[in-house]
Amino acid sequence: MNYQLRQQTQLTTACILAAGTGSRLHPLTESMPKCLTEVHGRSILERLVANLREQGFKRLVFVLGHLEHCIRRWLEVHAADFIIEYVSSPLYAETNNLYSLWLARDQIKEPFLLIESDLVFGSPLLNALKYPDRIAISRQLPWMNGTTVTVAENRVSAFFVGANSRTNEERYKTVNICSLSESSWRL
Repeated sequence: MNYQLRQQTQLTTACILAAGTGSRLHPLTESMPKCLTEVHGRSILERLVANLREQGFKRLVFVLGHLEHCIRRWLEVHAADFIIEYVSSPLYAETNNLYSLWLARDQIKEPFLLIESDLVFGSPLLNALKYPDRIAISRQLPWMNGTTVTVAENRVSAFFVGANSRTNEERYKTVNICSLSESSWRL
């Protein structure tokens, strides 16, 4: 751990976006939210909650929509050791994650980890992300699409959405996990 990380307070709140319909996994997600689908015998949500627990998170703010009762029921049984708050997104079928995050604005007043509920990863990925103003990225591979970034001096220098003509710069794919300080969140 570097000196800079030791000087910052570790986050204890995570906002988990779990409102979507999981349409790319139909028919699996017609009767079950995507985060409750299993990967190698464990649900994606089970892995996520275990990772957050292992990293010392205490409060989870869930933005829910599609089949939200299933997620609530699962959390009541498997995450009772957390402080859990719920935000319902009535427009989940017509909106995206940015709208879901906007709905959580009144519940979150402190630095927090923002994460999508359908990501499968190991707990060590969160080691640096449990401190404010960090973003998870991956080397961009040919099959990846969506938002990318360039990096200079160990910091994100630019964001790109879709194709861009500047191909001589090394691009990294955003992984949809980031941490926000209070000032970043207010912006």
